[in-house]
Amino acid sequence: MNRLRVALLVETSRGYGRGILHGVWQYIQEHETWSILYRPCGFGQVAPSWISSWDGDGIIAFIDTAKTARLLKQSGVPTIDLLGELVPKPKVPFVAPDNQQVAKLAVQYFLDRGYQSFAACGFRAGLRPMLDQRCLYFQQQIQETGAECALFTPRGGGKEGPSWEREQEQIARWIQSLPKPLALFTCNDTRGREVLNTCQTHNISVPEEVAVLGVGNDDILCQLSDERLSSIDVDPQRVGYQAAAVLDSFMHHKQVSDLTLIPPRRVVSRHSTDSLAVTDPELATAIQYIRRYACQQIQVEDVVKQVNLERRVLERRFRKLLGRSPKAEIIRLQLVRARELLAETPLSNTEIAYRCGFNSAAYFMDLFRRKVGQTPGEFRQASQSPEHIV
Repeated sequence: MNRLRVALLVETSRGYGRGILHGVWQYIQEHETWSILYRPCGFGQVAPSWISSWDGDGIIAFIDTAKTARLLKQSGVPTIDLLGELVPKPKVPFVAPDNQQVAKLAVQYFLDRGYQSFAACGFRAGLRPMLDQRCLYFQQQIQETGAECALFTPRGGGKEGPSWEREQEQIARWIQSLPKPLALFTCNDTRGREVLNTCQTHNISVPEEVAVLGVGNDDILCQLSDERLSSIDVDPQRVGYQAAAVLDSFMHHKQVSDLTLIPPRRVVSRHSTDSLAVTDPELATAIQYIRRYACQQIQVEDVVKQVNLERRVLERRFRKLLGRSPKAEIIRLQLVRARELLAETPLSNTEIAYRCGFNSAAYFMDLFRRKVGQTPGEFRQASQSPEHIV
């Protein structure tokens, strides 16, 4: 039996593209072996002209120019788009991170840290429509909480936009004009790094004045400076795996969905958000204590001992700021850690229960099912096995 020939036209200078290739490779290892033709295709680059007459079986591509879209259409080969950047969009299946869920995760992350001032920073409007969408979803979901969210849009410079020096000045003035402490969501890690550089150049303190959160969790980009960038892991390996799965069905003449969205995995916290937007010193002490010791079987009474407040006063202030009790915050952080261990390790439920500070594995498993909506085993299977999302 002849192998199917698949072309991968993917930009791989960043972690996202490399993660996608890893996911495609994993699918191939677990299923039918393909003959792979790889050609790097960066943002704004046109696919090689020979692709229009290529006698292959399938293509997975970053389609972000009209010429690339035309070449792929001329090929007549089943194609999967990984960007969704063109307007109008090519009439091919599209697989990508779920930007609405990315924004939701970012909003909750900042709310959990007590922030009340919010902003989002993208690129020039229309330059990267899917990244614009992330910022708009973030703004919309913040507004649904009753708060406001400032949105940065570069000004001037015509079609090319302003120079980086001018844009950096615009970003700095914009940030300086906003109330502090500020929770600032950036559309991707590249923009997050640019914001961090701007803050450093203009003596804006990160994370004390501005907490900066990126998207993509590109390990190299996120750790290029002292203000290491916190970022949302959008699970590019799963995006690649699912793109391969959809293409496999497409090549075998099966019906496939036009749109497949992959939920983000988690927020990876680093220095750029290592702060709490809490002006009440007693409450800040309580929250910091819980975050440090949540998985060490602490009780609310232990938290009360750290502050000069009665328990009922502490609980009232806690609910006013975070919308939940100190006990609920302890449990939330225990479950956050449990989800990480389930997704990233082979540890047993008993060991995870112990490491997260639960009294027993039975209690942990029951609580996890009630709070998460899945058993620990179901959650682990969905997190560690990409084939379960096909």
